[in-house]
Amino acid sequence: MKNILKVNLIIMASLMFFNGAALSKDSPSKKAQITEKPNILIWVADDQYLESVGVYGGDPKQTPNIDNFAKQGMLFTKAYATTSICTPARSSLYTGMYPIHNGSHPNHSGLKKDVASMPTIMNKLGYRAALVGKDGVHKKPTRPNNTFVWDAKYPHTGKPVQGTERGGKVAKKHKGIDYKGVEEFLNAKSEKPFVMFVASTLPHGPQLGKIENGFEGYPANNWLTDYQFGMFLKMLDEAGKTDNTIVIYVSDHGSNTPYSKFTLYQPAVHVPMIVRWPGQVKANSTSQQLVDFTDIMPTLMELGGGKPLAEMDGNSITSLLKGDETALREDLFLSYTSLGVKEIYTPYPIRAVVTERYKLIHNINIKAGNPKGKSKQKTSTEFELYDLQNDAKEDNNLAGKIEFQNIQADLLSRLKKWQQSVGDKGIDTELEAVAMFPELLKGRIQLND
Repeated sequence: MKNILKVNLIIMASLMFFNGAALSKDSPSKKAQITEKPNILIWVADDQYLESVGVYGGDPKQTPNIDNFAKQGMLFTKAYATTSICTPARSSLYTGMYPIHNGSHPNHSGLKKDVASMPTIMNKLGYRAALVGKDGVHKKPTRPNNTFVWDAKYPHTGKPVQGTERGGKVAKKHKGIDYKGVEEFLNAKSEKPFVMFVASTLPHGPQLGKIENGFEGYPANNWLTDYQFGMFLKMLDEAGKTDNTIVIYVSDHGSNTPYSKFTLYQPAVHVPMIVRWPGQVKANSTSQQLVDFTDIMPTLMELGGGKPLAEMDGNSITSLLKGDETALREDLFLSYTSLGVKEIYTPYPIRAVVTERYKLIHNINIKAGNPKGKSKQKTSTEFELYDLQNDAKEDNNLAGKIEFQNIQADLLSRLKKWQQSVGDKGIDTELEAVAMFPELLKGRIQLND
């Protein structure tokens, strides 16, 4: 009798399990079980501005793969880069730290020694780490980094992409991706999960000539970005890795258009960010919470079975990915270091704080004026305060107005506390770039004060 009862219980339990699996539309496959460490692919576009992506208001003909990808995952409406130039922005993705904190705040600079970065952090969690495309973070003699070491690297090939037939800078800048090497990495027999950081050169200028579909200029660059991204999604599918791979799509910052790169206005730092994780992130979902690049590494560490490092400035956004829209932060911070950018010899540090509604920008060396062409500030004042909810284009500077003085004071207090926490000393911090680039900057700095 006991044996019969035991058999019946086993049968009932089995039926309940299979019925439950059949009825659960969103049940992850065996590959996507949350108990298994997920693979991770971070795809970073270069200088892609938010509104050029179809799902963010752009021409859908330019970004069909990205737009379809967004339907499969979560689209973030308030994602921010930490700055508006390449190296510092990427350094935050690699370290979970603000650029001034990790030391890589001038463009084309390197991390401070012993600053933990993505490959070594994820290695310790049992991951193999690969970099595809450009490094972004450099190794300068005064800033030797000993943690930015990958298990595998797949640089751009020597073959120019379509649209570069006229040669010159466009052919030199935009080379093909080593898809064969990537495929070998994805298909390698390994018990370890992987983290892959893909850094395209597109849609950064120079602009391509006319390509086969008729696009040319920025639209051609943008479309080819989308094509490359689509190739990685296809390779994941063919390798059978889609179900258990988190894919994060971002752009490092905005494009070289007025009030974008080399500033901290919205077109410079408000970026596309989309995350897909089959069975875990709800398809066609949206998060309207503030996030920035410092949040990526803490998230990867948590999903990889670890805990964010104490020195990291960001938060894990795992709860947002699971659909909990409880805010994880009240504010985020932005910085820009002008020295280290090509042919700039005038320190022009900019700092900013962003909340759910407002942004305060501090132009620290206002007497000098922003030395970078198209990017000159909209006003000639030290402070700029914008109501992003009612003035998304930042046309109306509210700084100094009596009715906003309490808001300005609160934001300035937050900004000063943050500067102290990351060791930001304004112009003196900017001048650190002189030691990093002695061959370019020593003896040529103009303080204009």
